[in-house]
Order: sequence, then structure tokens, then C-alpha cells
Amino acid sequence: MDDIQLSTTLLYLAGAIVLCGVSILALGAFVGINRHFKKWMLALVNPLILVIMAAGTVLSKRDITNAEFEIATAGGDESAALIWLLRLATLTVVGICLACFISASQRRESQPRQGRALLLAFLFFYFTNSLLNDIFGLKPAFDQKLIYPTLVFIAAYLNRKQDFTPMIDASKWGLLLFILASCAAIVLFPQAAVQQNYSGGLPSVHIRLWGLGSNPNSTGPLALALLLLQAYRPFRSRVLQTIGYGAGFFVLVMAQSKTAWIAALIAFPTLWWGNMLYGAAPGAHSRDSAYSIRHFARPILACLIGLGGIVALSYITIHDPLTSLAHDEQVTSLTGRTDIWAAAIETWKQSPLFGYGSSIWDVDFRRMVGMDYAYNAHNQLLQSLSMAGILGLLGLLIYCFLLLRYAYAANTATRGLSLALFFAIFARFFTEVPLNMSSIFSGEFVTHLLLFSVVLTKGKMYRTASPPGDYAPLQNLQWR
Repeated sequence: MDDIQLSTTLLYLAGAIVLCGVSILALGAFVGINRHFKKWMLALVNPLILVIMAAGTVLSKRDITNAEFEIATAGGDESAALIWLLRLATLTVVGICLACFISASQRRESQPRQGRALLLAFLFFYFTNSLLNDIFGLKPAFDQKLIYPTLVFIAAYLNRKQDFTPMIDASKWGLLLFILASCAAIVLFPQAAVQQNYSGGLPSVHIRLWGLGSNPNSTGPLALALLLLQAYRPFRSRVLQTIGYGAGFFVLVMAQSKTAWIAALIAFPTLWWGNMLYGAAPGAHSRDSAYSIRHFARPILACLIGLGGIVALSYITIHDPLTSLAHDEQVTSLTGRTDIWAAAIETWKQSPLFGYGSSIWDVDFRRMVGMDYAYNAHNQLLQSLSMAGILGLLGLLIYCFLLLRYAYAANTATRGLSLALFFAIFARFFTEVPLNMSSIFSGEFVTHLLLFSVVLTKGKMYRTASPPGDYAPLQNLQWR
């Protein structure tokens, strides 16, 4: 070994030692912060993700002005600044998770079994949709980004004894800032936030708001989540409450995500009815106030009435709407989704048990099937089927069943919020992929983590009712 090789080896060794030292110090700092701010550490993950999403959209310099015709090139570029921002944010999230793991390992008291079945179902969902398919699928691959969502969800499970209100408050503030920034982007970054020449469901409106989200079908549900959290746990300030409602409804409407509109028609009545059932009895036992079939049907009836109102409005604003819909290719093909679904099914047939692998719908696959605009299967069931085969679909169904069961069980303690969030996500199953686990930096991950954290509050009950007009917590929570 000559002097140059020796110097290079020593340099790499010194760098590795320094990196290990910095990592240990950083982890110690996270553990110390977690010890003093345990309730807020994990709750800050969602606001951090929303901030990075907004910053990423600006730094990528995307241009979606003509996204109707250039969707394949509307994503922007990953600059060096954006890549390092994502790395730092990822390291921060991992540090928070590791601090939660260390804190949980140092607890001496016995931990409750509450939520264990849901965690096991989630791990099975992850195992079948992100591991087995990448080993035995048509295109084996390894992507470390698939690990990070799992770390966060395990940390949420270990944090289940904490009050869930910090998660709601932090998510609510993060969503408010994200939605306001999306509105400001209309003026500041119109090329990145507003799609022109769009023919949607709003008469005489030919623009579509993407905001600072990855796409309108992600931004719209985030606005819906903000509205639900505000309705459940209002801001103290009436001004903030009014601004939040105004911005949230504006983004929800202008994003023109029909699936988000349908989800709103289901979620809002569910939350309203949950408040009607459980808000008046703060001392009631959670099992004494469970939904009956008759009560459960009323929010659905309200949604049907709302859908009927939309149909009636279309007859008023659109001349001969049924004929227009029958000849509208965007409607008959569900905005091109039927072709994507066909491609997903054909891909699944090539590997029925394990599917294609998590790299499905990447650049190479889209080029192979001739669909540059298809970034996913636009259907959660077909996404799992094409990506992970029969095993992946089985993992998805088991996890969704447990998620619904826990949302139902937590509905009393959360006054309808758990079921409202579940329906807001489930309504997107047939046209979107709301349980996408490919990255933590997505609107789908934010709403999924919020629901997962909320349903783990099963067993909590209210202590006292808040005084009239109070914009603080509507109810206080305690363990039974």
C-alpha cells in the first residue's frame, strides 16, 4: 500500500469515526428532548412532513400550467438543495422514532395489550406489500424509503399511552399553514400551484388548484382533514377558525378532486352525528354508546341527500347534463383510470402470488406500458394486487378490517372523529391510493398516520365538558 492509498484509507476511517460520534450525540439529543417533551415529539412528524412537502414543491420548480397535456413532465427536478433537505428531514424523523424506541425500552411498568392486533395487521400489510414482493416479485428491488413509514407507525404504537390531542393539534396547525401556503402560492408561484385549461366539475371554472401538494387529489383530502380537525377541536381564536374554514373550503373546492368531495359528504355527517351521540354524555362508558345499525345509517342517508343536491345543481347549471356525461371521454374512462386498471390487472396476471414489486409505476414501467401519466394504479385494491399479488391484497384487506374495527371501537372516545377519518380515507380506495407507503413525504402518509394514531385511543373517555363558546379542547381525556 503506497502513501496515497494509506492516506485515503485513514481519511475514510477518520470520517467514519466522526460520523459515528455525531450520530451518537444527535441520538442522545433526541432522547433528551423526548424525555422533556414526550407528548409532542411524535406529534411534530406530520407538521414537519407538510413543511418539507411545501418546500419541495417550490425548490423543484415544477410547472403544471399545462399539466393536462404534459403531466409526465410536470413533476419538476430534484435539485441538490431539495435532496439534502429531504435527507435532513428523513434523519430528523428517524431520530424521533429511535428516541421513542429507547424511551419505550426503558419503561419498567407493564404495557397494555391495546392496539397490538392493529400493529400486527399493519406489519403484515407492510411485509406483504413492501418486502415479499420485492424479493419474489417480477422485478426484485430494494428501496430504503419503504422502511421509514414503518418506523413511524411502530413509534406511534409505542406512544399509544400518551394523550392523542398533541397529534391532533400539531397536525391541525401544520395543515392550516400548508393550506394557507397553497393559497398564497396562487399569487407567488402560479406555475407550480395552478393548472390552466382544465375542464372539471365546476361550471365556468377552467383552472385546477394543485397548491403545494404533489397533485390535486392529494391536496384536496388534506384540506378535508383540516376541516375535520377544526370541526372536532376548534382553534381558540375565532379569527383563525374562520380563516381555516375559508381556506380549507376554498382549496377543497378548487382542487376539484371529486373523490375528496364524496369523502366530505360521508365524513362530515359522520363527525356531526358522533358529536350528537357522544358529546352530551361525557361520563358515559364507551361500550354503552356504540352505534346501532339505525344510528349508523343516518350519516349515510345525509350523504345520499347531499349527492342528490349535487345532481340537482348539475341540471340547473349544465344544459342536458346526462347527454354531456355520456359523450365525455373523461367521465366514461374515469379520467383515463380504466386503462390504468387494465394495465394493473394484466401486470398482476404475470405474477399472481407476489406481483410486480414496489418499483411498479416507476419511470421504466410507465414507459413499458405506454402510460407516462400513471404514477400508481389509481385504485388501492389494484395497487396492492399489481404490486404485491394475492398476498399483498390479503395483507391490505386484513389491515383495513382491523383499522375499521379499531376506528369503530374508538368512535365514542373521539366523538365520531375516528370513523370520519376512516371514511375520508376509504372513499378514496376506488380511484386513488390513500395507503401509499412508498414515502413519508406525501399527503397520504399524513392522513394515514393521523388515523392510525387516533384509533389507538380506544379506551379513553371524557372527564368534563368544556364551557360554551370555548375554542380550546371540547372535552378532556383520561384513561379509564
